[in-house]
Amino acid sequence: MGTTAHPQAVAQDPPESSAARPSRSLEICCAATALAATGALVLLAKGIEVRRETDGIDPRWWPELLGMIGLALAAAYLVVAVVRPPFPRTDLEAATRRGWPLLVATVSLTAAFVALWPLVGFAVAAPVFLSAMTYLVGGRGWRTLLIYPAVVTALVYLPFHTLLKVPL
Repeated sequence: MGTTAHPQAVAQDPPESSAARPSRSLEICCAATALAATGALVLLAKGIEVRRETDGIDPRWWPELLGMIGLALAAAYLVVAVVRPPFPRTDLEAATRRGWPLLVATVSLTAAFVALWPLVGFAVAAPVFLSAMTYLVGGRGWRTLLIYPAVVTALVYLPFHTLLKVPL
């Protein structure tokens, strides 16, 4: 008695070629980018002006701490990326022709959001950005495009602006 797979069961399996291949160079590039970005965060945090120097916690403390933690994690990731075999990426799809325009649109929308935020304020820029991003990734319907961005904006704005007194 043989153990052959049922033809329909085999046909339902996803094709192997659609999975992203492991890439050591991609991992090294991502780790080096993270190292540079978190290093810049540390340097920028050290440049924050403080009205009165203290030996305790000041406005530089939290950004410096996050930057140093990020720097340590990025350095560890770089070491792992160099000395170990690349991680399998079978759970990710390979890049497609449709994916590149989505990436460009996402980066463009994010850049527009960052540029508009100081001009019109967070409360105006964030819901517009979230609506556009939601539409870009397939969200449709008035609830998804209007209510979701408003609720997320409120959930970010209220704690930071009202409770923490962080100007957005």
